[in-house]
Amino acid sequence: MLEQTIISLLERNFQSIVKNVNFENEKHFKKELIMFLELNLPANITIKSEVRTKFGVVDILVDGNYILELKYADNKNTLDRGISEVIRYKKFRRTVIVVLLDVRVLDRNIITRYRDYYKEVGAEVIIIRAKGQRKRGKSITSHIRNLMIDRKLITIEEMLRNHKSERKSLYVALSRLQKKGRVERIEKGKYMIIPLGAEKGKYTLNEFVIGSLLVKPYTIAYWSALHYYGLTEQIPNTVFIQTTTRKKNQIIEIFGVRYKIVKIKETKFFGIKKTWIEETQINITDKEKTIVDCLDKPQYCGGIVEVAKALKNGNFDKNKLITYVKEFGNSGVIRRLGYLCDLLQIDISLPRIDTRSYLFLDPTMPHKGSKSAKWRLIVNLDEKVLGELE
Repeated sequence: MLEQTIISLLERNFQSIVKNVNFENEKHFKKELIMFLELNLPANITIKSEVRTKFGVVDILVDGNYILELKYADNKNTLDRGISEVIRYKKFRRTVIVVLLDVRVLDRNIITRYRDYYKEVGAEVIIIRAKGQRKRGKSITSHIRNLMIDRKLITIEEMLRNHKSERKSLYVALSRLQKKGRVERIEKGKYMIIPLGAEKGKYTLNEFVIGSLLVKPYTIAYWSALHYYGLTEQIPNTVFIQTTTRKKNQIIEIFGVRYKIVKIKETKFFGIKKTWIEETQINITDKEKTIVDCLDKPQYCGGIVEVAKALKNGNFDKNKLITYVKEFGNSGVIRRLGYLCDLLQIDISLPRIDTRSYLFLDPTMPHKGSKSAKWRLIVNLDEKVLGELE
């Protein structure tokens, strides 16, 4: 049985090898242990380090079934945290083996007592005795606090680039800061920084700033952009974000705000400008591209009527709009724009349409209405609504 093989290898072979090794920290201990396992276990046995699960980051995962949780036993706080970690990992339905590195700092009676605690919560326990004097550098929490200065957002990747530490240690430090009300998790690996004096749970950032973190590349688009430019009187209850990247969750709710991620082809991802919101630079489609996008997907802007209002009341660059329509390469956009421009008496020169098929002027409305032969559209809007736009 693999479990007994691992335990036997560690208690006999590994113990004899490391009894005089001076381990600087848990990271050093883990590195040597992984090298030992790779040399002594069969080649078909997988050994993975820092495996993230929904129950936490495990130190070492052997063969997908055996969790090795390492503890550098030079203080009781570290050993106390280990108990809660074991309880969480047992929910993973894997065998948990706690490897205690006794570096001769704590009394042996204390080590023995914690061994019994770990066994009580369902873990196997191995005690490895060696030398050790923890090498301490700049604390991770201090490093994170420095990165937080004059910032509104921070990511795990940024922290890893600037500090030689492990993800697990970073998540522990961030968890402490979150409990103290200094950061708030937006989504996996992304955090909002809460200013001193602000109350956790009540403080938030502009929804466009938070939206800028959710996917890369990105731009604020559709109804959200219409509202930003004052081209609609309606206040959307969703922030629309356009991207070329596939994201598993296309609808996300963060701090009570709903975000909709819309994936498009790379050839349609253009017409983007930068603007400043709350001292943060964000991407947003310009006016003309916003109109083109909304003509392409009226369901993301409140319907074709909102586009008509934007065309009627907005101050836009007609030549740029024509250029974008051509670049976008969608006859539906041309047909809807042509029909609305005729209705609103806007003089515009659009590419010729070459199709016999009809499509709906507004796909969000009931699928019935009169036909426009010129623009090959089924005008499925109430005549009264159209009359109000003229």
